[in-house]
Amino acid sequence: MLGFIFKGATYYIIWQKIQKRFVMVLVSLVLIFAIIAIYNDLFQVFKVSYKESLMGLLFLKWFLIVSIIGFNSYKLLKEPVETKHDEVPIKPYPKKSQEVLDKEGELNSISDVILKKYLHA
Repeated sequence: MLGFIFKGATYYIIWQKIQKRFVMVLVSLVLIFAIIAIYNDLFQVFKVSYKESLMGLLFLKWFLIVSIIGFNSYKLLKEPVETKHDEVPIKPYPKKSQEVLDKEGELNSISDVILKKYLHA
């Protein structure tokens, strides 16, 4: 049971990290296949009637495909690599707070102080 929960949590964390990239690549692949399908249809039409426009159609097809791939590459390389949260620089505390933190012993909450008072009395 715990193995299933652990695997599910792991997959969820990985999905959250790559969700934007995955959707962007998937949409781009759909666009590329749509461009190829439209190109094939237009190629059949222009092959019969307008032979001189086939070169422009071929150029347009590859221009669109290369621009989609270039956009994806730019967006994927532009995203910063996630750093560990432990490496966050520590801001200096105000003087009063630093004095409390530097005290010897442990910091106690109000309930801890009350319990100590009545348990040791």
